[in-house]
Amino acid sequence: MKILILSFLSLISLNAITQEYNQKIFNIGYTHQFPVGKLSERFGNNSSIGISYLSEHKSHVFYGFETNYLFSDNVKDSSIFDNISTSNGALIGADGHYANVNLMQRGFDSYLILGYAYHLKELTGFYFSSGIGFLQHKIFIDTKNQNLPQLNEEYKKGYDRLTNGLSTKWEVSYKYYSPNGRFQMNTAINMVVAYTKNRRPYLFDQEEYVSDKMNWDKLFGISVGIIVPINRKNEEKFHYY
Repeated sequence: MKILILSFLSLISLNAITQEYNQKIFNIGYTHQFPVGKLSERFGNNSSIGISYLSEHKSHVFYGFETNYLFSDNVKDSSIFDNISTSNGALIGADGHYANVNLMQRGFDSYLILGYAYHLKELTGFYFSSGIGFLQHKIFIDTKNQNLPQLNEEYKKGYDRLTNGLSTKWEVSYKYYSPNGRFQMNTAINMVVAYTKNRRPYLFDQEEYVSDKMNWDKLFGISVGIIVPINRKNEEKFHYY
């Protein structure tokens, strides 16, 4: 009898209970970004709206992709039209009247994502991820359909600073899943580091060719979003060793 009891206790001690998580979700989110370093000389803070897909399996490793649209009306480089404007800084259209031109930031980035989830309770917890992809931004010149020969679609390219290149993204997010499954949300901090280059050959305002020098573009972001589950499941399983 003693041998049977000892054998039974040994078997229990060798059993491990683990939880396996399987989920596939979309996240629709907003990010407020702060440019860091040289990029902050051209642009101020910007907004980003994006969508991401995440698939997590068993070992808490997840993968997915995301894409974001960047926008802002905070352009610091306001002197780019000095060589085509009047002494008081005004632009004159083909009709001889003053023209109103707005400068805005526009861009996008996309990434393939790989990460690890640390669950605090069921699917709620911290999600650590990194991604590799592509970042592009430029100065969007809005002429409001005014007739400005000096800023037609071709000439705008000499001023818009179209820049893009290979990008990486690092993120720590906290995802909350309500127990009744009716509400899921995501908050995160992230850092984008991109190796980019101005893709226009010539700068009209500086009257010089663009150098081949690459730049490091950095954006620090704070995000909030809504999680849309496609499916979600967690199971308790016995594993024998």
